[in-house]
Amino acid sequence: MPDKIPPTRKDQDLCNSGPGEKKDSAVDVDVAVAVSELGVETSHATEGTGADAALKYASAIAVSIDDELNARLLRKIDLHVLPWLCGLYVLQYLDKGVLSYAGVMGIQTEAQLTASEYNWLGSIYYAGYLAFVPVHNRLFQVFPPSKYIACCMIAWGVVLSTMSACHNFAALMVQRTVLGALEASINCGFTLITAAWYRKYEHASRVGLWSGCTGVATIVGGIIAYGCLDGEERDPEAGFSSWKILALCTGLLSVVYGTCMLSFMAGSIVTARFFTESEKTLAVERLRDNHQGVGSPKFKKYQAVEACTDYRTWMYVAFVMSSQIPAGGLVLLSSILIKSIGFGSKTTLLLSIPQGVVAILANIGFGYLADKTKQRSGAAILAGLLSLFAACLLFGLGNVGPTYKQYGQLVAYFIMSGTCSTSWFVVISMMSSNVLGTTKKTTLNSIVFVTLGVAYFVGPQTFRDPPYYTKGKTTTIILWIISILVLLAFYILNWRENKKRNRLLVKGVNDLKALNIEFMDLTDKENKYFRYVL
Repeated sequence: MPDKIPPTRKDQDLCNSGPGEKKDSAVDVDVAVAVSELGVETSHATEGTGADAALKYASAIAVSIDDELNARLLRKIDLHVLPWLCGLYVLQYLDKGVLSYAGVMGIQTEAQLTASEYNWLGSIYYAGYLAFVPVHNRLFQVFPPSKYIACCMIAWGVVLSTMSACHNFAALMVQRTVLGALEASINCGFTLITAAWYRKYEHASRVGLWSGCTGVATIVGGIIAYGCLDGEERDPEAGFSSWKILALCTGLLSVVYGTCMLSFMAGSIVTARFFTESEKTLAVERLRDNHQGVGSPKFKKYQAVEACTDYRTWMYVAFVMSSQIPAGGLVLLSSILIKSIGFGSKTTLLLSIPQGVVAILANIGFGYLADKTKQRSGAAILAGLLSLFAACLLFGLGNVGPTYKQYGQLVAYFIMSGTCSTSWFVVISMMSSNVLGTTKKTTLNSIVFVTLGVAYFVGPQTFRDPPYYTKGKTTTIILWIISILVLLAFYILNWRENKKRNRLLVKGVNDLKALNIEFMDLTDKENKYFRYVL
């Protein structure tokens, strides 16, 4: 166990912690002077009621974390937190994708849907998503995100199950809208959870792990859908369609999983039952370099304003629109696009398996690369270039003839669809690391994930020229080029800002550590001691 370092007297007065074990190196620091040297608003730094929930643990005792101790704490977190996130993401992506599988399982014929109406079922999901993203983000400050998400999951499992009772376009539109409203909690909530448990150079690899579960969901979903369709073909007199069986099974499974998650997953580091009190202090100390703790429940208006006026917010918006409009169309039309190359319905469902394998390898691989090299923008650019190359290859072969080099088109499609959201998931990890202040983070999440909803709403509407979708393919290439340019701009601007901050002569840094400035719930613009992840 590392030696204990006593808090300063000012630290004790500010945070009401007990007396230190020794007083030999305590420094009497004026908070107002110390924080002003970092360009921080004094009122924001000394506002005890608005500080992070981890502050009382960080202030009670300061310790150094060696590699062995860090690895032990990290293993505990990975064991008790990461499996819940991965399992939930598998089910959420599977639930959202039920409509895509249903597209080749007979839903259009049975519910008497036109091609346009089927596309609208994909888009309307994001109408509910758009409406509820801000609601979820505000409630994430009030309730532990993991517990809140678990409640949403139980509710959407029930809603998904009701899809089996829908027989027409109107009923399916209502069901999809409510499903989107509930599932809007996932990505923005996972961003907060990842930031609250992991160090900033652990974010990309952990986001890569849980986002890689989209590939697991694609594989599992394809196999389950194949089984449902095969069962219906073997017993056509059963009177219950294969897509309805799929919706019912996945919905009920989500209810069970959500109930277990609500009961057993920890809400935060400071409430985790798998940590002892001393381990909570160590786990909080691990996060000091993040400068964002585990979250403050107080809404701070100035942080919300800063989120809306920060140019990085609107760069995130530009990236999401350019990268995810094509992805939104591919999510809905994946099975139909494979079928258009010249494959049958059952074969199409099985061909989702290689696509899922590519997604797993890409998301985990690029996430690991981002943390290993500490170049998150660079990893995202490489992922975007890979998607762009595969799209150009697929569309180029398709222009020669719909089934020209059929298996070449198929491999290109696997790469394109499996990596179409990889750069976005790397950017999610960038948001986790680079946006400080709980209110600023949740406000930015609201803006960015509302934009994501718009992108996914628009996405299916860009593929409106079946069966080969030539215009949609051209739009995809143009937008992905723009997204890569935005990522390049992110790298340049964050590098320049870090270089500018490094030139500042910052005094009293050691004193600021004793005051736990890292846990004061300040924004990245306020805290000049913070450096952006590139």
